[in-house]
Amino acid sequence: MSIGEAIRRYRVSNSLTQREFASQLAMDRSVLARIERGKRDLDASYDTIVSGLNWRIALEIADERTDGYISNILEHLPNLDLHPAALKDLLLKELTELEAALEELVMAKHIDPKKRRQSAERVWHEIRDVMEKAAVLQGVLEEEFGLERKSLILKHQQQLKRGER
Repeated sequence: MSIGEAIRRYRVSNSLTQREFASQLAMDRSVLARIERGKRDLDASYDTIVSGLNWRIALEIADERTDGYISNILEHLPNLDLHPAALKDLLLKELTELEAALEELVMAKHIDPKKRRQSAERVWHEIRDVMEKAAVLQGVLEEEFGLERKSLILKHQQQLKRGER
């Protein structure tokens, strides 16, 4: 999926015309149409506004803008069960696998560099698995419980600064 496709899906699911949605974004309708069709990239100056609309769009923007460093797992697993309980179970499984990989890395301290590198690579992949599933679960929780992402991010940052996290 592209950013344009994610925007289109959001617009259609909210029963907005291109004109209505473009007006909300302070964008010309023809520009929005070209973005949705993949004929034009979304200008990065719109990233904050557009990603604030929906976690799926935010995930797609993060994927494209970071060249996959922050990945949109929904693109690779389109049939991923998005029920919060299913995601919780999946995330717990991924956390268990990460913990095992981290233990292996610590124990790998005294073995040859090639095996340590393989162990580090496994940890890298397990961390990525956790991050991808956690990002989706965050989005689903926002959607399911009407959570306000911006206020939660601000609260989290304040807690970090106070040493509470």
